[in-house]
Amino acid sequence: MPENKYTFNIGSSAYARFRPAYPKAFYDFLISRLVATDKAWDCACGNGQVAKDLSGYFREIYATDISDNQIANAFRRPNIKYAVLPAEKTDFPNRFFDLICVGQALHWFDIDQFFKEADRVLKPDGILAVFGYGFFKVNNKEIDQILDKYLYAEVEPYWSERNMLVINNFEGTDFPFKPVTTPDFDFKLNWRLTDMLSYIGTWSAVKIYNSKHETTLEKQIFERLKKIWTNEKAVYMPFFSFVRRK
Repeated sequence: MPENKYTFNIGSSAYARFRPAYPKAFYDFLISRLVATDKAWDCACGNGQVAKDLSGYFREIYATDISDNQIANAFRRPNIKYAVLPAEKTDFPNRFFDLICVGQALHWFDIDQFFKEADRVLKPDGILAVFGYGFFKVNNKEIDQILDKYLYAEVEPYWSERNMLVINNFEGTDFPFKPVTTPDFDFKLNWRLTDMLSYIGTWSAVKIYNSKHETTLEKQIFERLKKIWTNEKAVYMPFFSFVRRK
């Protein structure tokens, strides 16, 4: 089985369209805790979603990823500079960034090496923010039972050990720097059935599942939900964050 991180080169344009945006309130919180808003690093930027959201706050955003396909399909803004670089070794100067963000990606890194690089390029009093989300629910008993049985249980064997770090909320990970007290943030989306199916189609485990079966998991879920997931429904995702000040 290929390591799941390499599936992000497959269908890269879908990430820009179907991955959910993070809560604006979380970005506002980060900005309120910064000493300066000169330069930010969106590390493992994927489609540049975080970089795009931060571009209105910072003079310059540097966004990096190991996938050239993701970079090619990323959002463009005048103050975002993209580069294909690993998280663990960059050519950025020492003490360069006011903020480093890692959205839904830390589990793919050599974490210890990345933390060393973050320490090198982050300014004193700068902030490292690692954040992401877990498995969604609709708060509809029938729909959630179908998702549990025919989505989450079906893809479970296809998650890598790296994915399990996220699923287990990075238990045992020794984050650097001083913790910043962070409130909880609501992460609610309004999705049609097609929105949900497009989103799960970006999952690394679903891509691997589909490569090994005659029909896609999205088609199977659609057949089970098409009569009960009508119109838009509120979708709830657990949002996590680890915010640290150097």
